[in-house]
Amino acid sequence: MNQLILPYQKNVKKTFNSFYYENKNNNQIIENIKNIYNNSNNQIYICGERSFGKSHILYAACNYFKNKKCVYLPLKDYNLFSTDILEGFENYDLICIDDIDYIYSNDEWEYSFFVIINKILENSTKIIYTSSTSLKSNKIKLKDLQSRLSWGLVFMINNPNDIIKEKILNKTIIENEYNISSDICSYLMKREDRDLASLLEVIHKIGNYSLSTNKKINVKNLGVVFD
Repeated sequence: MNQLILPYQKNVKKTFNSFYYENKNNNQIIENIKNIYNNSNNQIYICGERSFGKSHILYAACNYFKNKKCVYLPLKDYNLFSTDILEGFENYDLICIDDIDYIYSNDEWEYSFFVIINKILENSTKIIYTSSTSLKSNKIKLKDLQSRLSWGLVFMINNPNDIIKEKILNKTIIENEYNISSDICSYLMKREDRDLASLLEVIHKIGNYSLSTNKKINVKNLGVVFD
């Protein structure tokens, strides 16, 4: 296999076509990734709030460049492995680093990334980072690392509107094979608290209940989930 995804997750095919967005800025992110081998920019740094689809974009990039040697590393789980995992990353064609901000202020990880990024750039390897933290944040202790990360293109993912949020909720139900009626999504979108992270948390709670009880959940019987 040419693609390495760490750690193993359920094999859900994520593509750019299934990434829902509605504005020019997000479209620009996708187009720059698709054309990353046609320009001199070796790095793309994507910043956005939690649950805005950053991980989806990285998986989609690995699937899009299926003829390239790709690696995906989720740093949200960086405590599950050591910095040794970065050794040899410069030999890949495309490196996708998810949630790099999780290692900010960690001296060992920041220095290790500074070293590997220098090797990557020497080889003209392409690398895409995602983060919930801006590069202007004071969380990065190693200023040389902050400088390296800012050498490439930097984008901000925009907040999805309610129509896009509802599509994302429905897609989440399908991908996880939850036994949830589609009317649940419309119902949840009428709540006052409609930030995407909270909505997805509720969907997963309902979905896990539906799987554990083998019952289909709709608006009429939704109350049993939260009793």
